[in-house]
Amino acid sequence: MKILNQIEHLRNSFIELKYMEVIQFSTITLPTTLEEKRYDEALLCYEYLASAYFEIGSYRNFHAVMDDYEKLCLTYGNSENKMIYYYLYSLEHIFTKHHDESIEAAKKSLEYAHFLQNDELVVINYFNLAAQYRYINDSEKATIAIRLAEFYKQKLTSINATIVRGYFGALYYYASTNNDVEFNRIKHGILQQLTGKHPYYEGSLLFAEAILNYNSGQRQESLKLFEQAFLQLEKQRNFVLLSVVERYLERFGLMKHFRYREEMQQLIETNKREPENIRKIRNIHDDLFFEEETTALKIKYPHVVSKESTIQYVKQALTNNEALYCIHWCFITDKIEELFGSLFTEQLLFTLFESIYSNIFEHNAKVNVLTKNTGEAFIQNISEADFFKLLMKLEEKLRMNVVHSTSGVVEIPIHFGFIHSDQLPQEELSYEQLAAFADASLYYAKSHGQLYIYS
Repeated sequence: MKILNQIEHLRNSFIELKYMEVIQFSTITLPTTLEEKRYDEALLCYEYLASAYFEIGSYRNFHAVMDDYEKLCLTYGNSENKMIYYYLYSLEHIFTKHHDESIEAAKKSLEYAHFLQNDELVVINYFNLAAQYRYINDSEKATIAIRLAEFYKQKLTSINATIVRGYFGALYYYASTNNDVEFNRIKHGILQQLTGKHPYYEGSLLFAEAILNYNSGQRQESLKLFEQAFLQLEKQRNFVLLSVVERYLERFGLMKHFRYREEMQQLIETNKREPENIRKIRNIHDDLFFEEETTALKIKYPHVVSKESTIQYVKQALTNNEALYCIHWCFITDKIEELFGSLFTEQLLFTLFESIYSNIFEHNAKVNVLTKNTGEAFIQNISEADFFKLLMKLEEKLRMNVVHSTSGVVEIPIHFGFIHSDQLPQEELSYEQLAAFADASLYYAKSHGQLYIYS
């Protein structure tokens, strides 16, 4: 049941385009499914993991996953597994410029999709083929593919964000045919579905706009859009799409005018190197609870300190008559551990801690990890109004981290306790006293089932 719950969480995270979360939790689930020879679940895990790596543009890891995915899928996979695998295999060959292989893989995926009457994959594959045929100047087949895609699209009863990501093939097709009406129709549909989602696709949209502008004769505007697309894709480290951008710049004769030519070529070349073995990727959460002088956590969050450093920080602040808020927090994960297992829970805790760090460190603060489920922070010179704004922001962010099981959504109880240094007599002010009062406040909130208790 734990594995099934983990797979359900991966599925929902993927649907919500939470690709980094998919990657983080897949590194927990995948080794377990393989070790227990639960190949049905392992194949689903590979599907989500490979798709996530492709969508964020991490080609090296995408390629590494696809190698293992292929062996398992062709040996143990059913028709649905192979339908997804060949679709992803088609995408892999786009990056390597093997257009014939990409088209053949898309056709295989399409055969399975028709057999299974999976209209979503039928539409996505036809859009993919339309863009591919257009790129190799086979206009007749491209036109047939786009018409078939539009025909089957009408049969879809609902469209979600994961389907829309496959519509970029249509966007590139209409951009290359200079059909701005259809281009904007598809673009509008994509943007509607991506509202409120992570901006993974901003670079893709800029790239498509660049192609459209070039084909409408606006070379300078096209070049500007290519440069904007590069900056966005570089920021996202989307090396898959960067390689395609490079190809189009060369094709359009714009490369010599492209301001970021050297940077782009260096990035692409660097990321064509041997991929990492996905089973050896070390999770950053492994560093969360080790007393090491330097850990991945401390590199990422330099304000995460040891207890001794925290004591010194508080002592110095109090000596300088600086006002301090001490805040303690606790995540209740007993139910999560029961349903999903301990490794999954640890990864979830790291995700939750990240939400706290990223918001608290907008202020002058130090954080100390107390246990796997608890931590404390000291924040200097923050007003009461701003402190409660921070609490509300933390609540909003943390409440978004729900977990999906086969039985439905499982929420993670969160509690805070806090105290301001002005609430204690001057002669009693110390790290120990502030921490003790914050902890008592936390205990009171937990015992009353409240987010926090304010007194």
